[in-house]
Amino acid sequence: MTHQPQSEMVELDHLLDLPEQDRLRLEEIVVEHLVDRAFYVQTSGAYLEDGEDPVAHFCRIGWRLLLKPNPTFDVWWYWTNHLDPSSAEINPLVHYALSGQQAGVSTHPTPRQRPDAESLPSDRAPRRACLFAAFDAEGTVDEATRLLIAELDRHCDVFVLYDNYMSPDELAKLADITVGAWAVRHGAYDFGSYSMLARDLVGWDRLAAYDEVLFVNDSCFLVRPLDAVFGQMDRRNCDWWGLQATKGLASTKDQVSNSFTEPIPIERVRAEMLEGFEHDPVYDFHIGSYFLAFRRPVLEDPGFRRLIDSVGPAGNKLLVILKYEVGITHLLLGHGFTFDTFMPSLDPFHPLFTLRHFALLEQGFPLLKRYLIYQNHYDVPGLDQWHELVRAACAEAPVDVFESSLQRTAPDDRLQRSMSIHADADGRVKVPRVLRGNAYRRRDAAVDKNSDTWVFAVDVSDHRLPPNSRAIFEAVKDDPSITKVVLTRSKRIHLDGVNVVTEPLLSPRGRQLLLRAGTLFLNRRPRATFRAPLDPERQTIVAVRDGLLLERTGRTAGKPLAPETTNSEPNELIHPAPLPAYSGLLVASDVDALAAVASHWPATYSQSWRTGIPAHDFLFCAPEALPADMREELQRLRAQVAGRTLVLFAPSLRRTGADYEPYRFSNAEIAWLRSWTERDDIALGIREHPLDLERPYMTQLGEFALDLSVRHYPSDHVVLRAADALMTDFSGSALDFAVTGKPVLSFAHDLEVAQDRLLYDLEHFFPGPVACTFDSLAVDLEYLPTQQRSPRYDRIREMLTDYHDAQNTNRVLARLTSTAGERG
Repeated sequence: MTHQPQSEMVELDHLLDLPEQDRLRLEEIVVEHLVDRAFYVQTSGAYLEDGEDPVAHFCRIGWRLLLKPNPTFDVWWYWTNHLDPSSAEINPLVHYALSGQQAGVSTHPTPRQRPDAESLPSDRAPRRACLFAAFDAEGTVDEATRLLIAELDRHCDVFVLYDNYMSPDELAKLADITVGAWAVRHGAYDFGSYSMLARDLVGWDRLAAYDEVLFVNDSCFLVRPLDAVFGQMDRRNCDWWGLQATKGLASTKDQVSNSFTEPIPIERVRAEMLEGFEHDPVYDFHIGSYFLAFRRPVLEDPGFRRLIDSVGPAGNKLLVILKYEVGITHLLLGHGFTFDTFMPSLDPFHPLFTLRHFALLEQGFPLLKRYLIYQNHYDVPGLDQWHELVRAACAEAPVDVFESSLQRTAPDDRLQRSMSIHADADGRVKVPRVLRGNAYRRRDAAVDKNSDTWVFAVDVSDHRLPPNSRAIFEAVKDDPSITKVVLTRSKRIHLDGVNVVTEPLLSPRGRQLLLRAGTLFLNRRPRATFRAPLDPERQTIVAVRDGLLLERTGRTAGKPLAPETTNSEPNELIHPAPLPAYSGLLVASDVDALAAVASHWPATYSQSWRTGIPAHDFLFCAPEALPADMREELQRLRAQVAGRTLVLFAPSLRRTGADYEPYRFSNAEIAWLRSWTERDDIALGIREHPLDLERPYMTQLGEFALDLSVRHYPSDHVVLRAADALMTDFSGSALDFAVTGKPVLSFAHDLEVAQDRLLYDLEHFFPGPVACTFDSLAVDLEYLPTQQRSPRYDRIREMLTDYHDAQNTNRVLARLTSTAGERG
C-alpha cells in the first residue's frame, strides 16, 4: 500500500460537484491507501478486465457490486450504517477516507448475541402480523399461493402486496383470508413489497401493535400446516428467527468456509462460527428470507427500519440478494440481535436447492421451494420424481395443486430441462447440453439441411409465436410434405396440424431440429432469437417482424455509432461491412422497407420481400378462415362487447419512473371518459403491452373499461379485427389497424419529449388526429367512431401497404418457393 494522502484537503461536497471522470481520478487518489490490491485481485479478479488497476475498478464499479477493497472494510455494512442505503451518490470507501476514518466509525460488524433475547408473552396468544410478498405475471391469485396465505391467516393478520397489476376481482379472492391486499408494480422484488407494506400501506405505527411481524413470500409451496413451527418458535427466546439457515450462494460455493459436508448445530454456529464468517471475501451466511419473523427489539431498531425503508428497484438480482436477503442477516447479527431457526442445524451448501430438501421435509420442514423444481440451477438429478418424494415426506401434501401451479407459472423450457436431468447406473449426473458458439458453428457446417423442415421461433421477449409466423404456419399446417417445428421458451404452445413438432429452443432436440431445418422464421435478430451463430448461405432466414413500425427499434433506437477510423477515403466504409444475417425481410411497401431495413440491421434493402404483412390477412379474411382458437376469441370478445361500439386503447409500453411515463388522468377526466362511454354506448377496451406488469391504464380506468389484455385474448389481430376504432399514443399497432380503413387516434401527451423515439413525424405521418392534451382528446373522441377517412389517412395507408387482399401469406409462400429454386 502507498502512504496515506492528505485526504483532509478534499471535501465531499467539492468531490460530488466534479465531472464524472475528474471525480473518479480524485477518488482513486483518496482511497488508494485503503485498497489492498493483492486481496482485491484474489477475491474479485473475475470482475477485472486484463491489466485493469484494482483501485480504478473499485472506484468505477467495484463498490457498487459490494466488493471488498480490503479484508476489514465491508461496503454494504458501512453503507447501511453510516450512509443512506437508498442512495448511491457516494462511494462508501471514499466517504470513510474523507470522514469516517477520522470519526472512528466501524467498517465491519462484530457479530454478537444479546444475552437477554426477546420472549413472547406467556399469558396470552402472541399478536402476530405477516407481510406477504407475491408476484404473478398473469395477474392471477394462484391456488397454491392462496393455500399458503390461508394457513398464515390461522396464525397472523396477513397483509399482501402483489408486485404486478391485479384486477379488483382477483384481489377479492383474498378478502376472507387477509386484513389487507394490494397490487402495486414497484419492480423491487420481495423486499420491495415488504418495504412498501411496512412503510406505506400498513405502516410502522400499525405494526407496533404486534409482538412479532413476519416477512413471507410466495416462492414456496405449503407442504404441511405451520402449527408445529409456531408452537416451537413461540417458546424460544430470540429477537428474530427463520425456518433454516444457509451458508453459501451460487457465486460463493467455492469459498473455503462453504466446504463442510455435515450439518452443524445452530447452537455451535451462534457460539463459535459467526466471527469467522466475517473473514469471507463475500459474506454469504443468512437466514432464509422467504420466511422471517422479527420481534419488538428488531422492529424498533432504527437501523433495521432504515434498511427496510430504503429498498428500491434494482436491476441486478445478485445485488438484491447481497443487500437484503443476506444483508438483513448481516445487519442484525452486527447489531447484536439473537437469531434462531426452526430447523436445528446449518446444513451443507444450499440445502433447499438439493435433494437434501426432501430429507428436511421428512424432518418436519413445512415448505417446498418452487425454484428447486423448475430452475434446478445446481443440476440435481431425479427431480422428475418430486411428486413421490413430497408425498413420502407428507402424504397429505396437495401435490396436484403444486403441479397445476408449476404448469401455469414455471418457465416450461426450464421445467422440462430440470425433469430431464438424471443419474446413470454409475451415479454420474447426465445434464442436457446445448450446442453454442463455435461448437454449434462446427456442427452446423457438417449437417445437411432439409428444405422441407421449417422452424418457427417464438419472440425472445414475450415468448409467444409472432403473429406473422402464426399466419405462415396456418397456411402450411396441414401440408404433409413440410415438417413444422415450433421452438419454444417459457410458454407452452399447442398448435394443430400435420407433421408439427414442438420443442424447447434450448434443448438438445431443439438444437438438432434447428441444425437440420432449411427455413427459419423469426421476428428478432437471429443470434438473440436462437442463441446460435446461423449462416443465411446455408439456411433461408426470414425476418417476419412484428408489424408496421411507428417507434424506433433496433439500431434506429440508439445513437449513431462513431466511425472506427478517421482516415477513410471518399469511397471507404467508416464501419466494417457486417456479415449477412437474413435471407429475407417481410415488408408491406417501399416506405415500410426503408423503416424495416433500418430497424433490422444488418438487413439490406435488396433483402426486403414486398409481400405484405402476413398477419394482416387475419384482418381481411372471412371469419370462418380464421384458426379455431382465434374464432373462439372473436366470438367471446363480441359477446363481451354486446353490440356496443368498441374503441380499443392500445398504448405503447410505459413505466412509472422511466423516461416515458403513463398519463395520469385526473378524477374529472376519468369521470368524463366514463360518461362518454355511457352516453354514446361505447365499450372502451384496454390492451396494454404484453410485458406491462404495471398496467397503469387498467389501474385507472378498470372500473368501466374492458380488460382486453393478452391474458384474456392472446391474439392481437382478433382484438384489432373486433375494434371499431383505435386509440394509441404511438404504438405501431395503430398503423396495422389503419390498413382496415377504420378510425385511429393518437393521444401523445408527451409528444415533445417522445418525438425522438419515433420513426416519423407523428403530426404529419399518423393517419388520424393527434391529441396532446386531454381537452383536445375529448373533442376527438366525440367524433372518433364516426370519423371519416381523410385524404391524409388514405395517402399514408397507401404509402405503408401495397396490399389489402388477405393474400400476403400466399405471396410469402410464393417467394419462398422462388428462393428455394434459386438455391437449387
